[in-house]
Order: sequence, then structure tokens, then C-alpha cells
Amino acid sequence: MGKIKIIIVLFFLINCNKNSNITRNNKDRATFVKTNTFINSPGIYHFRDISIIVKEFKDNTIVYGVFDYYNNILYQRNINTSISNNMKWAIYIDNQGQIWFYNVDYQETGVFIIEGKKGTFIKDKNKFPPIPRELIKFIKE
Repeated sequence: MGKIKIIIVLFFLINCNKNSNITRNNKDRATFVKTNTFINSPGIYHFRDISIIVKEFKDNTIVYGVFDYYNNILYQRNINTSISNNMKWAIYIDNQGQIWFYNVDYQETGVFIIEGKKGTFIKDKNKFPPIPRELIKFIKE
């Protein structure tokens, strides 16, 4: 009788682990991206030592964040100014590894520049590095 209980307990422990909703550190549920890549759907993306998480809510609005290797927030879009997933938006990683954000809801473009283990988010267009051709083409489409 004791062996049956042990088998049942082990069965439940193994099944509970397989159905876990923790996806943040689950590399099987994340997408690894390289430079010159567009991101335009919700999900978890890994680029070098950072993660980009795009979260969609029930009302089809999205927010996103950039996290370091240890899941510390480097940049996060304000939840009060979420953007619509039904409108045109993209996150673009250029050839220098800079992460560009564009959305038509607020007609805004921003760039996150990785500097070592930290980074800087720039929203002022006068301080932007040159905008990549691929992103300009996407914006004009």
C-alpha cells in the first residue's frame, strides 16, 4: 500500500511540473532573436544577455519591457500608455544591437541602447542615433 502512495505522489509532482505556467525562465517557450530582427507579436524574446517581454492583455493592448540576465527591469513601457495590438507597432533590433520601439497609436519612436549591463532609453528624436533603413521602411509602409 505504501508503494502505491509513493507512485501516486511522484505522478502528481511530475505532472504539476510539466503544466507549470512559469514561462519567464523557460527557454523552450521563448524565442531567441538576432540583430536585424522585427518583433511584432506578444511573447518572450531573448537577445544576447537580455530578455524582451511583450505582454498582451484581454482588451488587445500591449506593454513591453526589457530585462537583464537576472530579470531586473532595464526599461518598461508605462502600463497607463499601453498600445493597441490591433494597430501598427514593432520592436526592431538593429545591426548594432540597439532596440527600437515604434507604434502608430502615439506616433512615437524610441530606442534602447545597451551599455554594458545597463542601458539608456531615448525618446527625444533629436538625440537618436541614425534610424535604421529597415525601420524607416516599416514606418512608411
